This record gives sequence, structure tokens and C-alpha cells, in this order.
Amino acid sequence: MLILEERKIFLKTFLKKSSVVLAALMLALAFAACSNNSTQGGGTDGDIGRTFSTMFFDYTVVSAESPAEYDGYTPADGNKLVVLSVTVKNDFGSTLPMYDTDFQLQWGDADDDFAWAVDAFNDKMMPLEWELEDEKTVTYDMLFEAPADVTEFSLCYLEEYTDSEGNEKKGDFFSANFTLE
Repeated sequence: MLILEERKIFLKTFLKKSSVVLAALMLALAFAACSNNSTQGGGTDGDIGRTFSTMFFDYTVVSAESPAEYDGYTPADGNKLVVLSVTVKNDFGSTLPMYDTDFQLQWGDADDDFAWAVDAFNDKMMPLEWELEDEKTVTYDMLFEAPADVTEFSLCYLEEYTDSEGNEKKGDFFSANFTLE
């Protein structure tokens, strides 16, 4: 009888540990699937010149370059500049609040392989915060600093919104991929 009780205890312990390991494995796989270049709801990858249609607006990365300086701005040691010309068209049906942080430059697979745009310091650059009127189209430069040895990049946008019940939601993920030597 003692052996039977020990087996029951062993089995319960084994099942608990197995459940924890299985849950940890599933969580790890979920995080791996949500790395920098993945999708949340659905996703669309494309290249320079492709127009991406989000639930709020359309956008196109018109061009990408890596100049030595941009309007007097130079990169920190070990970095290079990435300048993107981005066109955004509001087809949502009403004025949209926009932010330069709606977009993120990404590279690599590490958690810190990304950059936010440098704060605008001229009229050609995407402002920190702005409103895009319905049916209006604008084109702005976005300036980023990235490691000098990186050549493969993506300008990414993730749909994030609050639904009618007040729940925070994530929609589709968009990625304009490009190479800069």
C-alpha cells in the first residue's frame, strides 16, 4: 500500500512539473513568435515603395538612405544614420492623432535591436505629435541612428487601439524591409 501511495505522489508531482515545463515552453514559443519581425494579429511584409494599408491609414516608405550627415546632424561613434522618406495617407474617415513613435526601425533578433526616430528639428521631418486630416497625404523624413555594421532593416508599424468596450487591442503588424550598405 505504501508503494501505491508513493506512486500517486510521484505521479502528481510529475504531472505538476510537466505542466509547468509545458506552459513555460508554450510561453517561450509565443514570445519567439512575437519577436521584432513577427505579426500580432496578421502581418504584411514588403519592400521600399510598397503601400501598406492599415486599419487607420496607408503608408509607403518612398526611399531609404544612409548619409554621413543630415541637415548638420551626425551619428554617434559606432552608429550610422538611416533616413527614410515616408508618405502617409489618412483614409480612416476622420482626423487621426499621429506620433513619430507609431513607427519603429528594427534590425536583428535581440530585444534592443530597434530605434525610435530622432526628434524632429526641421520642417521636413515627421513631427513628434501631429494630426492627419481625413483624406490628407503627407510625406516626411524620419531620421534614425543604428549600429554602423547593420545593413538589413525594417520600418515597422503595429496597429494598437482601444475597442468599443475599452479593451486594449493589437491588430496587424506591417514591416517595410530594406538594405543599406
